[in-house]
Amino acid sequence: VEARRWLVIVEEDIDVATAAARLSRLGASAYHVQQAAEKLLKALLVLAGEPFRRTHDLDDLASRLLPVYPQFDQQAEAVRHLSVWGIAYRYPGLEDAPEPLPEIDELERMIDMLTEFAAIAGSLIDGE
Repeated sequence: VEARRWLVIVEEDIDVATAAARLSRLGASAYHVQQAAEKLLKALLVLAGEPFRRTHDLDDLASRLLPVYPQFDQQAEAVRHLSVWGIAYRYPGLEDAPEPLPEIDELERMIDMLTEFAAIAGSLIDGE
């Protein structure tokens, strides 16, 4: 099932975000946290048969997700602001004032939340 394939990538991004955080590579960890969140929302949209445009905008994806999965309101709200993590640390010089790196505790909270969210999504995808 296509949604399961998305979820495999989510799990890989969470693993990479965790490893990067342990190495104090906060920018790389933040990037993979954003990627995991993006792909997780897309996996659920695919599962629901909801179309979405090719985007990295987590606010847009969360807005599309909530009408079909309102039970994920807290998780969707938690990731809406992470879109900037997908570019801020990968493209130096795009902004006059660079985006500050997230603190390790924020990264760890997001990784934990996404790990739990992915497990719940996995149960839905697998029909449990």
